[in-house]
Amino acid sequence: MNQTTNTTPIALTSGSQCVLHKIKTELIPNYYVLAFPKHQGEPSVADVTEMLALGTHYAAALAQDVLDDAQAFTLLYSGYSARREKGWHVHIILLGNRWRKAWLYFALAGKNVLQALRWRKDDSVRQSHGH
Repeated sequence: MNQTTNTTPIALTSGSQCVLHKIKTELIPNYYVLAFPKHQGEPSVADVTEMLALGTHYAAALAQDVLDDAQAFTLLYSGYSARREKGWHVHIILLGNRWRKAWLYFALAGKNVLQALRWRKDDSVRQSHGH
């Protein structure tokens, strides 16, 4: 079961905001999402670029704080047609070692197989428009 904890909104240069969420899940520890709230619509190209830079910045800071290694993280971004959740976001996963990275990819592969077989909810843009 996933749970999210909201943090303070982060102002972007455009005046829009994004929010860093800590995702509490048993399968993937140290998991965060930097999200562009849906009510703002789709972000501009400049917002996307800025959020990717912010995602890298926050990932390094979190990895340093949590794992004492600023480089122990992975960022994932799914484009408009490839993401499951509506709304724009960057996944930040803190990793401690190769085994945790292997587990992350295993869990993601399993999730995507279940979605492809329609055994797991998929509200991606492609699915919701019948593609």
